[in-house]
Amino acid sequence: MIDDKKLWEIYPHIWATESAYMSWLRGGIRRYLWAKNPVKLEFIKQNRVKIPNPNPKGKVKEVWGGVCALTGNIFPIGDMEVDHKEGNHSLKTLDDLVPFVKGIVMITLDDLQLVSKEAHKIKSYAEKHGITFEEARVEKKVIDIMKNKLDKQWLKDNNVEAATTQVARRKQIKELLLKQLSKENEIE
Repeated sequence: MIDDKKLWEIYPHIWATESAYMSWLRGGIRRYLWAKNPVKLEFIKQNRVKIPNPNPKGKVKEVWGGVCALTGNIFPIGDMEVDHKEGNHSLKTLDDLVPFVKGIVMITLDDLQLVSKEAHKIKSYAEKHGITFEEARVEKKVIDIMKNKLDKQWLKDNNVEAATTQVARRKQIKELLLKQLSKENEIE
């Protein structure tokens, strides 16, 4: 048995770094222990519902779907994921291994929720950065606009004169999106 040995140092040709080793370990746990978790699979069975087929060329009228616990929107089951309500399980060092495995697999039906894939990404981003779901949604939209180099056009489309630097344009977009979000919340 190898206690406290750093396998990435013993086998650097397999895992170049500790990070690579931990990534391999996380992936293995998620691919088997999480993907095939019987409680998770039971949760899906209990929470799926038949919805109208969103594919206009689909061969059947109804498909399995569900309601996203984070947005309230309905999605086909293929566009959804099972999420831990209490997420953000980290596995960055070997000391994190036992809490990570417990957090991933020692679950009950009450620990889970069905969410859209996009909402799950937003929730994970929010947890990682310690911000609200809505703030994370705004941040991810800003990232998308900037990544696709649509910042100048987006500002123009929103009747805002674009700042001269990318950093300033990013700030303009974020402020405008937050303002729009604030107005939406006032209406609700």
